[in-house]
Amino acid sequence: MARSSIPRRRSAGRTATRLVAAVTVVTVATMGLAATAAAQDRYTDVTSTHHGAHKDHIETLEKLGVFDGTECGARKFCPNDPAKRWAIAVWIVRVIDGQDPQPVARSRFADVGNREWWMPYVERLYDLGITTGCKRNPLRYCPHDTVSRAQMASFLVRAFRLQRAPSANFADTRGNTHEENIDALFAAGITVGCKQRPARFCPDGPTTRAHMATFLNRGLINASGTILRDGTGTGTGTGTGTGTGTGTTGGTTGGTAVSGSITTSQGARSGDTQIAATRGRTCAIRTDDTVACWGGDEGYREHLAVSDLDDVTALSTSDHPTDQLHSCAVHDRGDLSCWGAGSHGQLGQGNLDTNHLPTRVRDVSDVVGVAAGAGFTCAVHANTEVSCWGTNRLGQLGEGTTGDGRDWPARIPRLFNIVAISAGEAHTCGIHRDGELSCWGQVYGTRPTRVDTPKGVTSVSMGGIETCITTVDGLVYCWERGATKASDMTQVANVRDAVKVSVGNDSACVLHLSGGVSCWGRNDVGQVGDGSTTRRSAPVRLTLITDAVDISVSSASTAVGAHACALHRNGTVSCWGGNRVGQLEDGTLTNRSTPILVSLLSRVTANEVPSSAEQLLLDWVETVVDSRERDFPWLRDAWDHIDSLTSAGTTSADDGVEVVCVGGDEFECRVPSMTIVDMSLENVVFRLAQVYDLHRGLASPRAWGPVQLYFASRYSRCSSGDDQQGATAVAGVMLYVTAPHVWPSYEDRACSRLPRTPSREMVRIVEQGLDNQVPDWYDDNITSAAILWTRWLRGPSLPALDNLKSQFGGLCDRAWIKWPLVEDDFPDAAPFTGIGC
Repeated sequence: MARSSIPRRRSAGRTATRLVAAVTVVTVATMGLAATAAAQDRYTDVTSTHHGAHKDHIETLEKLGVFDGTECGARKFCPNDPAKRWAIAVWIVRVIDGQDPQPVARSRFADVGNREWWMPYVERLYDLGITTGCKRNPLRYCPHDTVSRAQMASFLVRAFRLQRAPSANFADTRGNTHEENIDALFAAGITVGCKQRPARFCPDGPTTRAHMATFLNRGLINASGTILRDGTGTGTGTGTGTGTGTGTTGGTTGGTAVSGSITTSQGARSGDTQIAATRGRTCAIRTDDTVACWGGDEGYREHLAVSDLDDVTALSTSDHPTDQLHSCAVHDRGDLSCWGAGSHGQLGQGNLDTNHLPTRVRDVSDVVGVAAGAGFTCAVHANTEVSCWGTNRLGQLGEGTTGDGRDWPARIPRLFNIVAISAGEAHTCGIHRDGELSCWGQVYGTRPTRVDTPKGVTSVSMGGIETCITTVDGLVYCWERGATKASDMTQVANVRDAVKVSVGNDSACVLHLSGGVSCWGRNDVGQVGDGSTTRRSAPVRLTLITDAVDISVSSASTAVGAHACALHRNGTVSCWGGNRVGQLEDGTLTNRSTPILVSLLSRVTANEVPSSAEQLLLDWVETVVDSRERDFPWLRDAWDHIDSLTSAGTTSADDGVEVVCVGGDEFECRVPSMTIVDMSLENVVFRLAQVYDLHRGLASPRAWGPVQLYFASRYSRCSSGDDQQGATAVAGVMLYVTAPHVWPSYEDRACSRLPRTPSREMVRIVEQGLDNQVPDWYDDNITSAAILWTRWLRGPSLPALDNLKSQFGGLCDRAWIKWPLVEDDFPDAAPFTGIGC
C-alpha cells in the first residue's frame, strides 16, 4: 500500500486540547466534545469484522488525535502493518503528555533528520526516559525499524511507570533482556501474550499498529482509572493483577473464560478454553485457529457445523446430562458466535430459535471470554464487565431476580474487574483481576456473591453443584453447593503445582505446571484414566500425559458416560473414559481407561462447508444413514422417501413428521414432510422410524400392520396423534434396535405403562416386521376378523388399519373412516368381507 513520505501534521493546539481531556478525564461532556470533533476521521480499513478486538481502542485514540499525521493513506490506518519506531514515539508522547512537544532545533540522534516533523517527539521520548535509542557511537534511534513485542513492553512499562510483578511464566521469555518488563505488562492487564499452547509472548515478533493502539489505550485506562470507549468515561479503573491471567491471544487484554477458563500466570488455561469435552463429543481449536470436532455421529455433525469458523481464540460448550446443548466461540476480533439449542434465548439472538450453524451474537463486539451454561450464556467484555442471557429460572443472569429469562446480552449490574468466568449447570463464577471470586445462580442466589477463597484464584470450573479452583500457589480446593467461606472448602490432596482444573458432574482432572495430568472421582467408564474403573478419592497421575497445555472433563448421563481429553503442546489430543457414542473417535464404542491419541478430523473442504442449516441437516443425515443402512435397510427406505421433503426447523414446535390419512374409498396414510429441530442422533433416527412406520408402502403391509396393531392395542397412550395410537412406542423400539447406545426416546415422551427398556417380546416383534416377517405374535393371537377388530378398538390407529385393510377379505365398509376418527361412527361388527358386512 502506498504511504505518504511526509505525513501531514495538524496543529499542536487542537491535539493537545483533546488529549488533556482524555488523560485527566475532567468531564464526560468534554470527552463527548472530543469524540464529535473527530467523528469524520474514522478509518475505512478498521472494521468490526476483522479488527473487533482492537477497533474500539483505535477509534478512541483516533478521536483524541493520537494518530494525526501518522496515517498510512487517506482514511487508512493499516492496522495489520508493523509499527515503526518513529510513529510509536509520536503516539506515546501524545498519550503521556497530552499535547504535542515544543519545537526542537536539532536531534541528538544521528539518523533522525532535523527536518522530520516527528523529530521533536523522538527527542521528547528520550527526555522522558522511555528510550535510549537503538545503537551508540554514534547515537541512533532507528526510526524506520519496526518495534518488537519485547521492546514494546519496555516502552510501555517506562511510559506508564508500571510496577515490577511476579513472573508471568511465558515459555519464551526466560532470560530475555525485557523479561521483567514483559511480566509487569502482563500483571497490569495490558497484554496476555500471543499464544497459549503453552502460554507465549512472542518477544521477537513485530508489534502491529492495531496491537500498539490497544496497548496504549489500555495503559491509558490503567493510568486514568476510567474505561475509555467511544470518547466517554464508563466506570471504574481496571487495577492490577496478582497472579491471575487474562486469557486472550494476540496481545489484547481481558479474560478468556470458557466453562471455567482463564490464562494463569503459570501459562495454562482452565476449563473449556482451547478444548471442550461435553456430553458425547469434543471440540478443540487447531493451531490455525479453526475448530475441529469429533465424537460419533453428533461429533461429525458439529464438525460440519463449525467448518466455517476462523480466528477462534476460545470455545465453550454447555454440558448437562439431559438438556439440549449449545456452544459459543470467541473470535480474535472480539465478536462472539453461538449455535445449538436456543429455546431459552441462550444464543443471544433476540428470539428463542435454534441455530444449527454458528451465528454472531447481537450487540457484542468486545468479547474476550465466554461461558456456556445449561440454557444460558455469560461473556466477559474487554472492559472487564460481564453480560449474561438465557434462562433465569434460578438466577443465572445475576441481576437480582428469578423467572423471566432474556434472549439478548445485558450487563450484570455492579460487577466489574472480571477477567474470567465459569458456567456450570445453573450457576456461574467470575474471577476478579485481583484473584477474588464472585458467584451467582442456583446455589449462590440471584446476585454476584463474593466467595472467600483460601488464596487468589487462577482458575475455576464446576460440574453440577460442585466447584473447584486452583490458586496462585498451585493448590486445588473443591466444595459442594454454595460455600462462601474458605473453611467450607476442601483442599485436594497431593497437588502443589496446579495451573488448571476441569470438573465433570462427579469427576475432575487437574493440569500440572509440568504438563502432567492427574484425575480423581467417579471412574465407572475409565474417566480417571489410570487403567482401572475403581473410584479414586485422591488424584492419580496419568503416566501417559506429560506435555498437556489444556484439559477438559465432560459430565456423564445415564446413556453417555463421562470422558476427558488433554490437548498436547504440538496440537494433538488424547482422550479417555466413556465411548458409548464414539466420543473417543477410535472407530469403536469401547470405553478406554487409559489415554489414547485421537485422530482429529481434517478440515472440511470448501465445497463441503454447509451453506445453510438445511444443507447441514441433509449432509449429516446422509452420513448417519450411509453408515447404518447395511445393517438397517429401513433407514435408507425412510430417508430416500423423505430427504427431499425435509427441512431444518428453529423452534421445538416444528420438530416432527407430518402424517396425512385420507378416508373413504381412497383410504391411505402417508408422510408428506419432516422437520428436524433437534439435530441429535436420537431424534433423527426416531423421526426416520416414524416415517417408515407411518408412510404406507415403505414396509410390507402384511408384516408391518401386525407390528402396529400390537403396540397400538397395548400402549395406546404412547401415540404420535389421536389416530396414531402406539406409534411413538413403535418408533422408540426401532430406535433401540438400531442404536441401542442411545437412550430410548419413548421413555422421554410421556408414554405410560412402558418398561424402562423394551422387553424381549417388543424387540422381537419389531425385528420380525423389519425383516418383512409376520410376527409370531400375530399368527398366534389374531385368528379371526372379530378378534382383529376387538384388538384394533383397544387403540384405534389409522396407519395400522391401512396396513391391515386387506386382512380377512378386506374392508367392506370405508365410509366411517374419517380424518380425524369419530368413535361414534365405528361399526358395531368387524367390517371385513370375510365375515359379512
